[in-house]
Amino acid sequence: MKSALKALAATLVLAAVTSTAPTTLHDRAAISTTDLSNMQFYAQYAAISYCNSNNAVGQAVTCSGNACPTVTSHKATTFKTFSGILTDIQGLIAIDPVNALIVVSFRGSHSVRNWITNIVFNFSDCTYTSNCQVHDGFAAAWAEISSSVLSGVKAARAAHPSYKIISTGHSLGGAIATLGAASLRQSGYAVDLYTYGSPRVGNDAFTNFVTAQPGLEVRVTHLDDPVPRLPPLLFGYRHTSPEYWLSDGTATTTSYGVADVKVCAGSANVACNAGTFGLDVDAHLNYFEGIAGCSPDGLPFRRSEEVSDADLETRLNMYSTLDIQYAQQLAAKGSS
Repeated sequence: MKSALKALAATLVLAAVTSTAPTTLHDRAAISTTDLSNMQFYAQYAAISYCNSNNAVGQAVTCSGNACPTVTSHKATTFKTFSGILTDIQGLIAIDPVNALIVVSFRGSHSVRNWITNIVFNFSDCTYTSNCQVHDGFAAAWAEISSSVLSGVKAARAAHPSYKIISTGHSLGGAIATLGAASLRQSGYAVDLYTYGSPRVGNDAFTNFVTAQPGLEVRVTHLDDPVPRLPPLLFGYRHTSPEYWLSDGTATTTSYGVADVKVCAGSANVACNAGTFGLDVDAHLNYFEGIAGCSPDGLPFRRSEEVSDADLETRLNMYSTLDIQYAQQLAAKGSS
């Protein structure tokens, strides 16, 4: 799988005008059934952080709401949990003896709507590469748990030296999983990254660095999920490339075939999710399953009394419109 997806990614990147230019490449049959199966499987591992982050060491990984049946059938156990008091980030390191995996799973935001409403676009400098910047909130969350995660993976690898390492997360957990994968790779570990509905994490220097690192970056988006459209391109944020877009069905569709997955290259592409509009939180909560379904309170769609749904949707649509225009300008510059 790794070689196939890496080859696909390389082909798509070469097709893009520049590393930041958008692409109109839609390839509905570019992934294999094995690739799709892995996306579905690791979505279950992204889901486990919503209901296993307070487990005891050695405790079996289980999920209510049928959120992780394959993980449970593989007798996955909790190797370590981690949490940040200041940023409310949580997650766990799980061991899968059937697939020989060490999986680091990061939990998403407790309230998606509140995050969308209150997000600010400030950068923090990072040390991964020159001119590197990442969102300051994501940087703070990773800083709070990084030592615990790194020491946990070190211990897990010592106990299971032949096991493959996966970093995964949904929503904001996908952003932290991206930072975690970048740091683990810098520490010498081979890590594959699977994210679902992740927001943009950093600038082009950061995303180009992560995309160029050894290992897979499988960034899955769903229809018009608003979270991957934030923070906006216009403010200097970019995504890892390529994007795997679940492009058909409704917001609650969870069954997809390879023909339903469009692939878009370029860290500023607007041909897939970034070209959509609206405030469709259901699209954010459904990635091959109800991905936050085992959360004790179901990941509530909290409302802010200060901002109505209509006002918030107008704001999101403005960002999408400006980003599409901005991406077109980037493409024009790249082709001139």
